[in-house]
Amino acid sequence: MDRKNIGWDGISFEIPSNFEISGIDKKFLQLDNGEHPCIEMRWYEAGKTYKEKNYFRQLAKKIESSSGIKVESTVLPSSWKKPLTGYNSTAFYWQSETTSGRGVMFYSASASRIMLVQFINKCDEDIDNAATILFETLKFHNMESEIPWHVYDMAATLPSTYELESFEFKPGKFILSVADKNESISLYRFSPANIILKKQSLDTFSKELFKEDITKLGLSIAALEYETGATCMFGQVKRPSTPILALSKISSKRKPYGQIEVRYTEDSNRILAVMVCSRQHLEEDRAKSIFEHYEII
Repeated sequence: MDRKNIGWDGISFEIPSNFEISGIDKKFLQLDNGEHPCIEMRWYEAGKTYKEKNYFRQLAKKIESSSGIKVESTVLPSSWKKPLTGYNSTAFYWQSETTSGRGVMFYSASASRIMLVQFINKCDEDIDNAATILFETLKFHNMESEIPWHVYDMAATLPSTYELESFEFKPGKFILSVADKNESISLYRFSPANIILKKQSLDTFSKELFKEDITKLGLSIAALEYETGATCMFGQVKRPSTPILALSKISSKRKPYGQIEVRYTEDSNRILAVMVCSRQHLEEDRAKSIFEHYEII
């Protein structure tokens, strides 16, 4: 069976390839099987202490107060027991007038995370198989130096110390931004590239797309390359002014240093871009180094 890898906001897992992301938020994913939403995942920071009964009681009370649906604990399905060995888990089920569901809440002591996974509507063989694969391959990455971000056709590896700042997934336009106290990294993906670039060059497209950022950061084209597509790179020739540097020391949101790199490859028919903004001086190839771990899959 073909599988796909999904990585989002500190976790990663595999799922049968017919499942797609149909809902996404910070520490939340909704998946559908090509017909309707059928899997929901949420994860939380829990610290080093975990009291199973207290967390489950809070979960059940929250769901019942918001939807009127009563959640009951139940026996863990036999097919889930082996992949969930090592986790402190509680299985549950619920039923309303129109639908039903079952799921599991479990705690990872090593990652200090609570994961809540529920399967909506009829839990047939297809859903049960997807559940087993998900549980067998699930990983928490918050204790690692780098974490994967694999959603739709975007794949990147970024430092684990950076937190999800914003995202936008619209037809033809994907944007993902992460940041720590000193630096922000934004990844872009546009398609179809051959249509976008039919009446304009990558240079023109890039300048228009990042017009405000180029002006704000004082960027200019540092290099322009053409291989199996095209590459535009924007860097800082001049050091940011003294007033701008002074303001950046007052507010962590002000980042006076920046780089932008935009790439088009014929094979993927996508335009990818990386923008880095920092409170500190950037290495000359900072954006390029991020591209080493950013691709279309």
